[in-house]
Amino acid sequence: MNQENEIPTKENYDAIIKYSEFIGNNLILEENKDEIEKTGTCDAITEFTKVLYYNNWLINTKWQGWTSEAEYYFGNPEMIASADIETLRKILTVHVRIDRLFPGDIADIIKRGYLSAILNRINDFYTNISE
Repeated sequence: MNQENEIPTKENYDAIIKYSEFIGNNLILEENKDEIEKTGTCDAITEFTKVLYYNNWLINTKWQGWTSEAEYYFGNPEMIASADIETLRKILTVHVRIDRLFPGDIADIIKRGYLSAILNRINDFYTNISE
């Protein structure tokens, strides 16, 4: 499982970046509206979270200590544009863990554009490693 301070590889970036349009345009919500309304989540969101797990975007540690940091960024989404990779991994970890306890959190951060902002920031880093 992924540890703190591990650096995602180009392949890890490739796996997550391909979701940018699907999430950024809210297609994931539109295409799974009924299922999300009933359960708070859907197979497509589950698939996306698995990609996060298997590609070094989530950290296997006690995430509860990061909730205040994640809340800060959630309350100040413009700060995502300057967040480093480790912070983004922490934020993703917190939201995926919350979603496991309370299905609907991931759908909510997609709807609000917050997850899209995170993916855009990840794409900034990806562009730099791809050059």
